[in-house]
Amino acid sequence: MKLPLYMAFRYLFGKKRHNVVNIIAGVSVGGVALATLALVCTLSVFNGFQEIVAQFFTAFDPQLKIVLREGHTFSADDERLNAVKALPDVEVWTETLEQNVMLRFKSRQVVAMLKGVEDNFSSLTAIDQLLHGTGEFVLQDEVVCYGVMGAELMSQLGTGVQHFEALQVYAPRRHARINLANPSTAFNHDYLHSPGVVFAVNQQKYDAHYVLTAIDFARRVSDSDARDVTAIELKLRPQANEAAVQRTISRMLGADYRVLNRYEQQADVFRIMEVEKLISYL
Repeated sequence: MKLPLYMAFRYLFGKKRHNVVNIIAGVSVGGVALATLALVCTLSVFNGFQEIVAQFFTAFDPQLKIVLREGHTFSADDERLNAVKALPDVEVWTETLEQNVMLRFKSRQVVAMLKGVEDNFSSLTAIDQLLHGTGEFVLQDEVVCYGVMGAELMSQLGTGVQHFEALQVYAPRRHARINLANPSTAFNHDYLHSPGVVFAVNQQKYDAHYVLTAIDFARRVSDSDARDVTAIELKLRPQANEAAVQRTISRMLGADYRVLNRYEQQADVFRIMEVEKLISYL
């Protein structure tokens, strides 16, 4: 190792009859150093963007998510799912049901994604860090059900953070034929009230399209069975090895289900960022 360093030192700094050699060597070293610095800075910026985006998703997305490989809804009473729920590494288990609905407030209406969750959703994710308003994250009480909207969705409907007029929810009935004389008969109609807060993930996918509510309300408005879900969302204990638990659950559930970590839940976004990093490197 000493010999190459010695030779390099003599080549760069040793006196020569022709100074042009020293100049060429200096320019070459400077060019390589500048290109390397630019590459390191560029990739560092992309890594920083990826970490920031991951933090936003981490605050809303579950640590692991179980979905069907083919199909939309499934029963949460599956014996394999009950075995997964009993695993010692599972700290929080939440059933969720997502359904496309039409939201109407006064004269405005928007197609959105209604996501029904259980009361322990705030323990599953860091939703409290994303809330804005003077109210609190509550899904239902003895009288009414509440809807927590994304900030952009709130802006589209013009409700404001706290709205006293109920939000109207329309969802298509299962196996119902549209009566042209009275199309409203093909839809279930219900109401959501404001808990005084909205959430902001700073990602349009959520902020402009999602409204959170109680899973019982989502099942009722979508004509789903009492145990139907579109996903099971999990939070693991702090000492658990996420990758190992993901592999274990995948083996237990078999080929019918997919077990997704946070990056796999947002595969399109992170795949684009990886392609951008590769192009920058090339």
